[in-house]
Amino acid sequence: MVTRTSTRSHKRIQIKKLKFWPSARFVTTIGFFVLIGANFWTGSTCVVDIGPFEIACPLGVAQLIAATGKIIPGLLLAGLIGFSLIVLFGRAFCSWICPGRWIFNRGPVKSSKPWKYRVWAQRAIVGGVVGAAYVCHNPIFCTICPAGVICRGAIAAGTGGSILPTIGWMGALVGVEWASGRSFCRDLCPLGAGISRLSRFNPFLKVSNNPETCQPCIACERVCPEDLNLSQDTDLSTCTKCMECIPACPWGAIEIKY
Repeated sequence: MVTRTSTRSHKRIQIKKLKFWPSARFVTTIGFFVLIGANFWTGSTCVVDIGPFEIACPLGVAQLIAATGKIIPGLLLAGLIGFSLIVLFGRAFCSWICPGRWIFNRGPVKSSKPWKYRVWAQRAIVGGVVGAAYVCHNPIFCTICPAGVICRGAIAAGTGGSILPTIGWMGALVGVEWASGRSFCRDLCPLGAGISRLSRFNPFLKVSNNPETCQPCIACERVCPEDLNLSQDTDLSTCTKCMECIPACPWGAIEIKY
């Protein structure tokens, strides 16, 4: 016999499970930017210095090569290390490091669906970003990339500078998102689109459903920022490893495969 007390206890446990992953991601993101802002971690979200090695954003490296017409061995190596991390962890950067998820995808766009031709649109956006760098001889997107802008804001806050440019640009992007009805992170961000394309090579860390216990429904799709349904979708390259689907599944059918 199920008592009212046991039912309430079960609900509290479920609520704690649902809150764990968002809290873990929030603490990780804030910790990353605190380290940068306090100058404990030399670098930024674009380039991180770890001893004698550098880890660089592959899209940023592609823009710099296109803008300068030169291949700098050290920069290329840093980009390859960044590429390797994407192969290892997929698109985890988007939900665990980039603060965009906490700023965008709110209000009317939260319930909107992805574009039907989102993959082709994102390819065009990535190509346009690299092409613009080549034409203008300047990595334009690097100066307006939300992750980079917020990183520079964190550095400015830590050094006594002004964070108004960061607040202004983030406000403008939120306005564009609300006006267009599109999620910036899911549909428009060139960095996320580029990482998604590289995530196809990710064989090591995958979230999937156990076909033996999965009862096809839309529980995982409701909480997924990319609108993925693990019982239907076969292309999971856009998965951000946010782990929201794990506690949301009523059948306990979601698994992390290493």
